[in-house]
Amino acid sequence: MSPSRDERAATPREAVVDLRLAAPALCAWAAAWCTLTVPLAAGLTIAVATAACIGVGVRRNTWHLGACAVVALTAMLSSLGQQWAVRASPLAEAAQQNAMVEIVAQVRTDPRNHEGKAGRPDSVTLLVSVVQLTSRGETTRLRADAQLVVSGELASELTALKVGQKVVLVGKASEPMDTADKLAARIRPTAPSRVVAPPGALDGLLNRVRDALHDAMAHSDPAQAGLVPSLVVGDTSGLPKDLTQDFRTAGLTHLTAVSGTNLTLMLVFALTIARTLGMRGWPLRALALPVVLGFVLLCRSEPSVVRAAAMGLVALGATGRRGVGPAGLRQLAMAVWILVLADPWLARSWGFALSAFATAGILWWAGRWQQAMRHWSPGWLAESICVPLAAQLATQPLVTMLSGSVSMVSLGANALVAPFIGPVTVLGMAAGALGTAFPMGGIALGWLAGWCVQPVILVARIASDMPAALVTWPASPVAVVVLCACCAGIAWLVARVIARLVWCLVLGIAMIAACLWRPPMPGWPTDWDVVSCDVGQGDATLARSGPHSAVLVDVGPDPAAIANCLRNAGISTVALLVLSHFHADHVGGLEGVYRVASVQAALLNPLVSPAREAAAVHAMISARGTPSRIAAPGDTLVVGEATWFTLQVAPDTGPGIAPTAREGESAAENDSSILGRVARPSFSLLVTGDMGANAQRTANRTIGEGLRTEVLKVPHHGSSDQDDRFLASTQARIALVSAGKNNSYGHPTAKTVGTLSRHSMTVLRTDEHGDIAVAHQGDGRFHVASRR
Repeated sequence: MSPSRDERAATPREAVVDLRLAAPALCAWAAAWCTLTVPLAAGLTIAVATAACIGVGVRRNTWHLGACAVVALTAMLSSLGQQWAVRASPLAEAAQQNAMVEIVAQVRTDPRNHEGKAGRPDSVTLLVSVVQLTSRGETTRLRADAQLVVSGELASELTALKVGQKVVLVGKASEPMDTADKLAARIRPTAPSRVVAPPGALDGLLNRVRDALHDAMAHSDPAQAGLVPSLVVGDTSGLPKDLTQDFRTAGLTHLTAVSGTNLTLMLVFALTIARTLGMRGWPLRALALPVVLGFVLLCRSEPSVVRAAAMGLVALGATGRRGVGPAGLRQLAMAVWILVLADPWLARSWGFALSAFATAGILWWAGRWQQAMRHWSPGWLAESICVPLAAQLATQPLVTMLSGSVSMVSLGANALVAPFIGPVTVLGMAAGALGTAFPMGGIALGWLAGWCVQPVILVARIASDMPAALVTWPASPVAVVVLCACCAGIAWLVARVIARLVWCLVLGIAMIAACLWRPPMPGWPTDWDVVSCDVGQGDATLARSGPHSAVLVDVGPDPAAIANCLRNAGISTVALLVLSHFHADHVGGLEGVYRVASVQAALLNPLVSPAREAAAVHAMISARGTPSRIAAPGDTLVVGEATWFTLQVAPDTGPGIAPTAREGESAAENDSSILGRVARPSFSLLVTGDMGANAQRTANRTIGEGLRTEVLKVPHHGSSDQDDRFLASTQARIALVSAGKNNSYGHPTAKTVGTLSRHSMTVLRTDEHGDIAVAHQGDGRFHVASRR
């Protein structure tokens, strides 16, 4: 199929690659990052050194060095000025003193629900712009950003707030947890808020459009109804958990947030429709501006949205008539510099880095790939496939640095779903706009948007179920460099085959084949006996019971993490599932187990607390038809090559400590954890859940020598609540600690690690080593391997 005249006119022209602005932009980025990261004195020192570089550049007539220094200095001065303005705010001073405050504020974002973890209650957060502060009897007019955080009874009241409303509330201020945002304080309301002014005309209209979009999707399938608002306005509140997990595994998570790629694909679709209807020249180019403006306003004009809009416009300009290709890197460099000057905190944002790298990939590769692909495909299809493909290759190293994994299906999945993103976004926006005046018309367009998004859902689900969908990849510098080389190699290959349909089909078949075969990791033992899964801040431990079966004790908080661990370990059957207790960091990943393995039997804690998590576990196990039983001391279960012994569960640990059925994490729930031993012919594993020192002392007193083992799963992620005698009684050679990297609990504590080492145990930690495999080699020798 030969391209049309208009498509030939839109194909890229060869342009000189001009990277002169790239270095200054990177210098501005680095300068802002350093200024916001290092102490103030060090930042001033760097600023003085940068000013000296300007003098050196002028004196030696080295204008490029001088330009880099000037740009870096502007970023530093902007960062220092804005940082000082935030820190000097009266609200920031009140936060440093943890003072009670009364504020008058305007709601800036929609409320966001956060599911409680580790027994903590659910919470709701939203951002507000504080215009008046009363603290310690003094009232001050100001302009500062703050985050409201509330749980319990006040959560529902906060959820009802609308963007643009002005509210008065009383709460306790504290310093923000995330310094990557320009927040002056974090406020926990202590009483219901009072609305004193409605949203303005524009905010009110946008609220109605967003509400109309949700109403329009109410008659669609739940997955469609949750995904369309996510793609259109970045609202993930209705996205089903299993679909969220599918998108993460398939490398499609960026589609559920407001991203430059989304905007680019939407603009490509909208402009293609306009071109088909006969629009040409400046009217066609001008159409992009109201589309982008509507996109930004509808998505609440948050910094991430403005960033996405800027990057999307740069990418679109670079894939248009005259700016196609690497020449557009000049515009990207200017956009990076301007954005960093306007909002220096972007320099510390991974989202900003992903957007910039994605745009750079689109500029460098997408235009030339489109030109080659148009030899056999329509222009709209070439743009829809090449843009996300280039963005994916450019951002994969950063994604791996964040996740420690590589989605083998992401390239193919992004290429397959790309043609549908534009239509879904346009139809969704139209459904919301029309629904405000004509609800039935909005429902009709929402129904169409739902069926347009259905292929995206199917691709995500099929891709996430591939055997090699997600492969662990170390985030070390050497491994990331190797991954960069692999991405560059794939880009080189794509450039040479994309002009021929036959070779594209061959490449596609090869990609599918790669997803169906999970390669063994170098150094990973095939005869392992125990695997401690890296599931973040949670627990999940495997003990082999057969060639492809195992006893699984706890499943961690994240379905993707436990599913990936099972795949890496080659486990397709869970002969026995043991859930030590019902805290979310031990049971939250249960759905991921069922996705990749069959579960033959389950052993559950008798304490049904926390009630919500316990009910969810019992419902899922019952729905899946898995036989289950309640654990009791003395249980002995033979499962293949392994034998399970229940040693203790829900012990009577003394007055005031007895288990209760109340919500939230408690010492009683931790101490109720099932204490068990998995015995194999050559060695044994002792699993402990979150047992604290009280339950450990009880076990030491009642079980005694029965605690001896070769491998110990350290209780409660290595917290300080440990009994020295219990740890010594195990006489373990290897101590496995399951904890999340850089977790806020400080797990494992230095005290506990020191105690384990003092008892001659080799301490292995998932936060440092990732998945850990232990293979017994006889004569008391063990082979240990990890994935980091």
